[in-house]
Amino acid sequence: MNSFLLRQVARGVLPVAVLFAVYLLLRGHDAPGGGFVAGLVISAAVVLHALANVALSERAWRPSVLSSAWLGLLVAAGTGLVAVAAGDPFLTHSHFVVGSRPAAIHLSTTLLFDVGVFLVVVGSTITTLAAFAGGENPR
Repeated sequence: MNSFLLRQVARGVLPVAVLFAVYLLLRGHDAPGGGFVAGLVISAAVVLHALANVALSERAWRPSVLSSAWLGLLVAAGTGLVAVAAGDPFLTHSHFVVGSRPAAIHLSTTLLFDVGVFLVVVGSTITTLAAFAGGENPR
């Protein structure tokens, strides 16, 4: 598709999609959202770029995206295995509070799990898109 309007919209959507995905990712361990939804938002923006034929410098992003799905799987599984090593059931998450009130920051291993899921969703979606677009093995 070679539409000027679609190319301009695609260029404008990506930064907004990144900000919204970060928001969803960071609030996902306390409220609805998380790694899967944030990954879908980024994936939709990348698919829009592909439909609009906007150059994303494939040489720059392709190696990192291909390995991000595996890295994400390792991070997500690793958060569950840390709990097993501590004697808890798989995927039992720990919570931490950094600082004191009113500026205390609530962290949990759920955020690490969500980051892993995010990387798996984005990496696998872009790898699949590259395989369909290029017609070749994405490795």
